[in-house]
Amino acid sequence: MSSNSFTIYNASAGSGKTYALAKVYLKIILASPQNFRKILAITFTNKAVNEMKHRILNSLFEFSKITSTEDANPLFNDILNETSYTFEELPALSKLRLKQILHNYAFFDISTIDKFTHRLIRTFAKDLKIPQNFEVVLDVDLLLQEAVERVISKAGEDPEFTKVLLDFAIEKIEDDRSWDIGFDLLKIGKLIFDENNAEHLKHLQEIELGDFLKLQTHLKKETKTLEKKIVDLATAALDVITSSGLDLKDFPRETLPNHFKKIVAGNFTPTQLYNNKLEDNLIEGKIVKATVKNAPAELAPQLLHHYQAIKQLIYKRGLYANINRNIIPFALLNAIQKELKIIQEEKDQLSISEFNTLIAKEVKDQPAPFIYERLGEKYRHYFIDEFQDTSQMQWENLIPLIGSAMEGEDELGGTGSLFLVGDPKQAIYRWRGGKAEQFLELATHQAHPFTIQSDLVTLPKNYRSYAEIINFNNNFFQSISPFLENDIYQEFFKIGNTQETNQKEGGYVNISLLEEDTDEEYAANTLATIQQCLSQGYTYSDICIIIRKKKHGLLLADFLMQHKIPVVSSDSLLLSESAKAIFLVQLIRYMVQPTELEIQYEILNFLSEGKNDKHAYIYENLGKLNSHLFESYGFDASKLRQASVFDGLAYAIKTFDLIPTSDAHLSAFMDLVFDVEQKYGSDMQSFLDYWDKKGNSASISTPENIESVQIMTIHKSKGLEFPVVIFPYANSNVYEEIDPKLWLPVNKEEFLGFSEVLINKKQEVQEYGELESLLYEIDHQKLQLDAFNLLYVVLTRAVNALFIISANKLDRKGEHNTNSYSGLFIHFLKSIGEYQQDKLSYDFGKLIPQTSKKQTSTDQLTIPYIYTNINRPDFKILALAGTLWDEGLDVAINQGNVIHYILGAIFTTTDLDRAVQMALQKGLIKEQEVNGIKEIVKKVIFHKDLTQFYQNDVEVLNERDLLMADGTVQRPDRVVIKNNHATIIDYKTGEQNPKYHHQINTYAQSFSNMGYTIDHKIIVYINTEIELDYI
Repeated sequence: MSSNSFTIYNASAGSGKTYALAKVYLKIILASPQNFRKILAITFTNKAVNEMKHRILNSLFEFSKITSTEDANPLFNDILNETSYTFEELPALSKLRLKQILHNYAFFDISTIDKFTHRLIRTFAKDLKIPQNFEVVLDVDLLLQEAVERVISKAGEDPEFTKVLLDFAIEKIEDDRSWDIGFDLLKIGKLIFDENNAEHLKHLQEIELGDFLKLQTHLKKETKTLEKKIVDLATAALDVITSSGLDLKDFPRETLPNHFKKIVAGNFTPTQLYNNKLEDNLIEGKIVKATVKNAPAELAPQLLHHYQAIKQLIYKRGLYANINRNIIPFALLNAIQKELKIIQEEKDQLSISEFNTLIAKEVKDQPAPFIYERLGEKYRHYFIDEFQDTSQMQWENLIPLIGSAMEGEDELGGTGSLFLVGDPKQAIYRWRGGKAEQFLELATHQAHPFTIQSDLVTLPKNYRSYAEIINFNNNFFQSISPFLENDIYQEFFKIGNTQETNQKEGGYVNISLLEEDTDEEYAANTLATIQQCLSQGYTYSDICIIIRKKKHGLLLADFLMQHKIPVVSSDSLLLSESAKAIFLVQLIRYMVQPTELEIQYEILNFLSEGKNDKHAYIYENLGKLNSHLFESYGFDASKLRQASVFDGLAYAIKTFDLIPTSDAHLSAFMDLVFDVEQKYGSDMQSFLDYWDKKGNSASISTPENIESVQIMTIHKSKGLEFPVVIFPYANSNVYEEIDPKLWLPVNKEEFLGFSEVLINKKQEVQEYGELESLLYEIDHQKLQLDAFNLLYVVLTRAVNALFIISANKLDRKGEHNTNSYSGLFIHFLKSIGEYQQDKLSYDFGKLIPQTSKKQTSTDQLTIPYIYTNINRPDFKILALAGTLWDEGLDVAINQGNVIHYILGAIFTTTDLDRAVQMALQKGLIKEQEVNGIKEIVKKVIFHKDLTQFYQNDVEVLNERDLLMADGTVQRPDRVVIKNNHATIIDYKTGEQNPKYHHQINTYAQSFSNMGYTIDHKIIVYINTEIELDYI
């Protein structure tokens, strides 16, 4: 283990990174009583935070109980060996540190990166000119949708803007795409919330819509000029051929002349012009048939010159066309960004994706001591987990704080430390800002953010999987790593796949190559695999199916459930999968659109379940739904219309008896309804708007310890492990992307002041120029790394058995293509001499039967649904103030409450008018009651035996809570203190009652225990007359 203050842990899958982090963390906090206050540990999920906290606290607890070396766990022994503590000291010290942390838990700072940045922004809210109470928006889809709707709604208001939107719609129609621009705007709007685009979008803020239109016009004009030049050159090339004395038939298949003819005819499409070997033939001089002997020697060089000049211009035109295709979305992206800003200011909102940008812009350049002072803490030791998923901006925002801790000294001369843990092979979150290259640059000493050099520690052993799985992954990734085009990526894949095995011998890996790459084949093979595992003693909950695309998960879930396999997947947990929830949504729609027959049909269709003649039932009641619901179910639609959505649906649930005992989907649905009411209002249209936008993605949380097969995406599976992993559809294209974009730096003068433009990423970009080719290649290599990383993550989740279901995909020559996962698996099988074209299953190791099955309880604990509608018989409104008084009629109680409130606001007699005015402003009394109430209060505060307790020379505690040693709270009405002497006064109404004596004696005893001498204990009875009861 490194002793350097800056250590980087290269932690491959299952290598015990949490153990390594916990050991270093424990050594730091054991060294000094206050050290735990000086540590900031950052990870990426709340689950990881809880696991880390549990590991630290549980370790300290276990250490404190160790009495012999036989009881000691490996972590205890490691710390004992690496520190100077004796065996007797370490348990006692652990107990003390545990107590210190628990008593100061707020300073036990293990946090997500988002929570820390949120804290920073709250601290600097005033400096950033944002509201102190801003709302954090986690789900930006609704925010973006509102912004897009506002942008589209401007059509018809601003002529220039209207023209842009119409041109965009027409352009889409001409390209045989839907005219609806909303989808396109939502898609491009997502760039705003991608941190990778933050720097690029800054340049857009000052650009107006007219500037985009000018650029569009300029590029169209330049394109026309280019086209004329291209046609002229192509015509000249044909003239060269004609003047050479050769016949067009002298050229093989007339391909070369036809090439120039296409261009003259107006074909400028690169994919149609350059998908051949014409250029190679021209370079080699092989342009005419072998039988032609009279071709001039200078012909090939001349035509090559024309060919290459035209090609350069064709691709320049392609660049202009690519830019032009994105100009309108580019311009509207700017408009969306401005609308988002307006919406967020109106609602005091801040999206979580903006946190890092704000800090980078306003906070990180502040002096570190100033930031620490504002935070209220000075951290000396930093732990960053999953560093490969840290974005560039997140890292750069932390560097000043970490640098200050590491490069400076505290009052005792100690320096800080930094521990980074990550694995570039598991970096699968580039789409949300994660940057594996940062880890690689630090690990290889290409980046030097601090004056202190880092140590790289590779955790060598895999503690998760059985030996066969570890060895398979080592061999497989060693075999395919040469296909990574970036040398650094390749090297890390080689180094990171030399993991040592543990004591768990055995394990099993199977590769199945399907002859037919179809959904049916994948589903049938997956089912057969599950049945094979069940026959070997594994349970449903041991098995996890991991897929790359959600649509494949949905297909498999449907297929398996049809074959009676219990499945838990993100789709099966969707609220929209609940027929009852959809029924309630349709009820709301019916209230808004009562004449819509389709909605009535959906409601009746749900209610017809179990009826003999379903169609007759629907037909009879269609068009008269209100009366039918009332007569058959006692459901009064007017109650739903008049109530809030939550109360109305609670009434519907009760009336239709939708939850006889318990229903997780419906309970979660009602939680969603409540949340929507709190954020967007309690009216029906607000709820329907939300449901239409987000209802299809709302779901209940994944239940744990349920006896079902799990289906999840690779991203969801990261950090998890399962006894059995099945990886179907293992045939993804390595370079698959959905509408990828590239930011391209351009010459400001040529592009009318624009320094960057947005283009579609496609292969022809490589031909635009050297810079464009470089940018394409860099992005291409990142895409390749991400695909390899996804493969690495899924193959390293298994503990006992791994099943890979891929395709036996070969071309006509019998060759595999390593641009797909199936090609990589076939390449590996060939490299070890195992592959045979007609062999479709390959085994590594043996699937060992599970001799002891886990006992899973089939009993389910159900929490009954509690109806909360306000019309239920047991629902009563209780005035809180009424509980302060013990007896008397309602009028007396109300008046007593008011007097009690006013006396609680009076410290001296001069406070009378102010206290009465406060009661009036709060609506506790009416104007005509003021004088009567005031007279009653005067009788108390000016009473000859009490007035001394309402003067300026005493300290008064009115209704002050006292926290007692047993945890109870006491609240005397008034305590008057003078020279360490105390008088306790309690106000009551009604008749005198001895039971009040115990209460005031308890108050007095409490103050006596605090060292006060009790002078008087007085109960003041406030009725028509004032009576004093001295205790």
